[in-house]
Amino acid sequence: MQTGKGDIAFVRKFQDSDLDVVVNLANSSLTEYYGIDLVYDLTRQWPDGFLVYQFGNRVAGFLAGSKYSSNEARILLLAVDRSFRRMGIGSTLVNDFTEICTRLGMMSMHLEVRVDNIEGINFYRQLKFVIIST
Repeated sequence: MQTGKGDIAFVRKFQDSDLDVVVNLANSSLTEYYGIDLVYDLTRQWPDGFLVYQFGNRVAGFLAGSKYSSNEARILLLAVDRSFRRMGIGSTLVNDFTEICTRLGMMSMHLEVRVDNIEGINFYRQLKFVIIST
């Protein structure tokens, strides 16, 4: 994807050089605190399931996913830099992650969203996720 300013935007796998930026993005976007060791461990659990959205030379968002079983995936973390929100980056990350999971034969995907996070709930509903418990 090319942006109006000539910047190239694309999804790629996490690289070790992204670690500090991803940790900062997680902690500025999400309500829980994520230490560098925890995020690093997530990158190692399933490297193909840890995606980064690069916008020009900046990391604009990321998705950390995991294999829960041979046919089930989980979205553990999803964050988009505030200055890049409402541009389709979160949707692109979820859709790319879904494609990876589908190619591997995974039949379901789970995630958790706080019940008071109405924006997050609506985001996932637009992507056809269904609430199964509260």
